[in-house]
Amino acid sequence: MFTRIMSLPLWLHGGLAAGAFAAFQGVKSKLDQSYAASGHPVDYATGQLTFDASKIESYYAVMQGKGTLDVYRTTQFIDFGFIAAVMILGLLLGTLVARLGPEASWGRRLGKTAAILAVTGAIFDALENLASFAMLREPAAISQPLALIYSSFAAIKFAALTAAMVVLLASLALGLWARMAAR
Repeated sequence: MFTRIMSLPLWLHGGLAAGAFAAFQGVKSKLDQSYAASGHPVDYATGQLTFDASKIESYYAVMQGKGTLDVYRTTQFIDFGFIAAVMILGLLLGTLVARLGPEASWGRRLGKTAAILAVTGAIFDALENLASFAMLREPAAISQPLALIYSSFAAIKFAALTAAMVVLLASLALGLWARMAAR
């Protein structure tokens, strides 16, 4: 897949990455609006990394009290669009930056690694959403093992996406250095 993407004309590859970034921003805006409208009492990371069923139940109870738990369910569906955008953007941006580095260079390898990490993060985000839907079936009686699974998926997602960004920056730096050294 990397070979196919990286063999696209550079203008097309860059244009697709720019389009993916625009789509990412559009979906992120809708996701943020829906999350805010749900009245979830804490930010994304705090809510997803609780590892505690009773805390998650208390968050859901707040939204039930406001009558916005259905908005939160809808937010989970919107998140699948965000996940797809992250996956596509990560693939296109990672491979685009990888192109800066010469064949078999660390810059190129790190760009591809960033793409893989972004896709991995997106996959764990989807798994986290599926666990969220399981918890929403009984919002007042969430099992502790399910809460642990949910938060573990979130922790892996955050770790993979953070690593993707760090590795992407390293790939960019090495790729630019290789370009300047070649001149």
